[in-house]
Amino acid sequence: MIKKVRIFIHQNLNLFLLLSTLGLMISPSFGIFVDEKYAQQFFFTVMFLSSVLAVKSHNNKLLYIAVVLSLILWVDILFINIRFALNYILIIVYFAYILSRIIIQLINVEEVTADVIMEAINVYLLIGILGAALLKLLNIYVPGSIEAISPNADIHEYLYFSFVTLTTLGYGDISPSFPLAKTLTVLLAIFGQFYIAVIMAFLVSKFMSNKNNKNTKN
Repeated sequence: MIKKVRIFIHQNLNLFLLLSTLGLMISPSFGIFVDEKYAQQFFFTVMFLSSVLAVKSHNNKLLYIAVVLSLILWVDILFINIRFALNYILIIVYFAYILSRIIIQLINVEEVTADVIMEAINVYLLIGILGAALLKLLNIYVPGSIEAISPNADIHEYLYFSFVTLTTLGYGDISPSFPLAKTLTVLLAIFGQFYIAVIMAFLVSKFMSNKNNKNTKN
């Protein structure tokens, strides 16, 4: 039974990562069942563990880091409840590393499958989450960097602004005020478009190439 569960988890890592990422975004809706911060941390924990396994690395140190990071955040929520900036620094460093590893995996992939497509979607969502953490950290250290969002505002306010920026929707209800915040916002917008135009286009091109090669052989 345990072996079957382990096989199922390894075969659906990207699905778990996708569901946990989406779960983080809708965690406020869980407020009627459980405190929002617990729901939020639960999804963060699943993201940490599933993302490190999605890297497909045999280095157990990365998994240990993910477990320790999750424990630090849980201890802070359950006992300290300070929500200090160090949490976001750890999240930023961790996800930046994970993203770089997964993007390299996507570039080196030999065959584009449904799992690879889901992995590519997860990268895009993780970029938005990383952007939100960066924006919140900046607003904590330099209050007023982001107009209409308090430094103490929940992460979902920053997730909203991050994804609006990443997709270049630019509603205008939230905007950066200071130079560093503007620079970060511009880089986030550029990276979002770069990812769609280059990485996703590369995967589609490889998928079509593999499909044509299979048709030729048949």
